[in-house]
Amino acid sequence: MSKADELYELLEPVVTREGYKCKDVTFEKHGKTWILTVYIDKDGEISLEDCEQVSRALSPFLDEVDPIEPSYLLEVSSPGIDRPLKTDEDLKENLEEVVDIKLFRKVDGKKTYQGKLKDFNDNTISIELDKKVLELNRKDISKIAPAVLF
Repeated sequence: MSKADELYELLEPVVTREGYKCKDVTFEKHGKTWILTVYIDKDGEISLEDCEQVSRALSPFLDEVDPIEPSYLLEVSSPGIDRPLKTDEDLKENLEEVVDIKLFRKVDGKKTYQGKLKDFNDNTISIELDKKVLELNRKDISKIAPAVLF
């Protein structure tokens, strides 16, 4: 389990107690600074006040449990419209929506696809492309995210 996954497991209950969904947690080094980013969501739009509320709940909790050795900055953010879909709940929320998929290796000569998310299970994700359905192995997908359409 990665450090980000461990932190997600630790922080998700705190975010939930505040009335939000914890969509993702990243822990990355930017230059010399480590940044812990917690992505939250709710019905409707996420405001700056929402991020501040969750940050005020997380800060003392993180100080108490002290799960991270190096010093770091805590950021709380909305997931953004192009955030990766990582969980089955994310996929369920995006059924019938257009998604962008990047693959580790080519399938039918392509490493990227854009189509309507039709179905998924533990092993596959199905998207509709020009009236036909393409089934992709989940293990072959490096990233799936909502398509940003203009």
